[in-house]
Amino acid sequence: MDTPTTTPNENQEPTQVSDPVQPPEVPQPEVSKASSPSVPTAEPDPHPWRPRYFSRLTLVLVLVVIVLASAAYGLYAYMNNANKTSNAHFKIGVMAAFTGGSSNMGFGIMKGVQLAKKQLGASNFDIVQEDSQCDPRVSPNAVKKLITQNVVAIIGDGCSSASLAALSYANNAKIPMISPSASSPMLSIPNDYFFRVIPPDNFQGAFMAQTIYNAGYHNVAVLYTNESYGSGMNTVFYEKFQALGGKVVASESAEPDIIDLSTQIAAIKQAQPQALFIAPNSVLTGVAAINQARAAGLNIPLYAADIMYDKSTIDNTNGAAEGLTVSTFPTGTATFRQAINNEFHSTEQLYAASQAYDIIHLLQIATLGGAKTGEEIKNALPDITFQGVSANIKLDRNGEISDPNYKYDLFQVKNGVMTLLPQ
Repeated sequence: MDTPTTTPNENQEPTQVSDPVQPPEVPQPEVSKASSPSVPTAEPDPHPWRPRYFSRLTLVLVLVVIVLASAAYGLYAYMNNANKTSNAHFKIGVMAAFTGGSSNMGFGIMKGVQLAKKQLGASNFDIVQEDSQCDPRVSPNAVKKLITQNVVAIIGDGCSSASLAALSYANNAKIPMISPSASSPMLSIPNDYFFRVIPPDNFQGAFMAQTIYNAGYHNVAVLYTNESYGSGMNTVFYEKFQALGGKVVASESAEPDIIDLSTQIAAIKQAQPQALFIAPNSVLTGVAAINQARAAGLNIPLYAADIMYDKSTIDNTNGAAEGLTVSTFPTGTATFRQAINNEFHSTEQLYAASQAYDIIHLLQIATLGGAKTGEEIKNALPDITFQGVSANIKLDRNGEISDPNYKYDLFQVKNGVMTLLPQ
């Protein structure tokens, strides 16, 4: 843009236009170097480690808090899961003889179950009963009824023959059967759903052979019932007794629950044994054998297998059972036996009660560990070990106790009372 000019008057001298005005320069005061203020310098930290220390300490504290919080949450989750499991209700079947010649078995089993539920706090187990009558013709229907009621496990059967007849249905439904007393070696089947808290008959048969031989009787007779339990007991007893140097001079069989044993007793008497070993699968047949042996004049020592450990053996023989020696699975610790007596107001020992108690304990451990179905319980059982009231409970892969130190109890009828013998 051009700088504006004025037209001068003729009589006026031209005016000189000056340069644009510049802002006056502001004078800056001179500062002498000597008078310049010095910038203060920070003093050295007498604790140079302190910032680093607190940083590490803070990190450690944070980590500790994280770990504790994780542990607390884990404990909460575990307890919450355990509480849910313990609060969950499970249907447990009991299949045993509640009627018939072996009804003492079901009676004893149920007393053990009831005491275990009370003492172990297993109130979340709902018990469902079915009567198998210790009969292989009845037990299949009994197990099918339990399966339709959605049980996750079955305590039973108490008898070997009834267990064998029912097992295929339990296997198909993936429901474990845990027996307190079925002892046939035929039930030693790997990877199936049958378990038991006792050893098989080869243990008891061998134990009785040794007991009778040690008593000084080297020529004996055997009377057994013709089914899996009795046949298995007879076979094992025979082999062990012969191996010890003894001789089985007679071996007679009868059908289960038969009470006319005149033919068998006559054959045994003719063989002139020093002692008689009775191995029936029912008290009914065992009582008949005792009465008819004495009536025939067989005044020899009598021995019997575990089924005869029952008060009715004494009540129904009118003194003929005096001196009878019976082997049985352990009847439990002294504390357990006292508890049974206190709970049910009876001094009578109950068949398979301590074993049934331990089965409830087994199932409680399995379910508290998270098992909810029959298959999960089946898979959990071999990993459980505890000292039970009947024995040390540790099941092998065949589903049974195979402890070589397993001890049976021996009872003898003395003055009309089953008396525990010292061993």
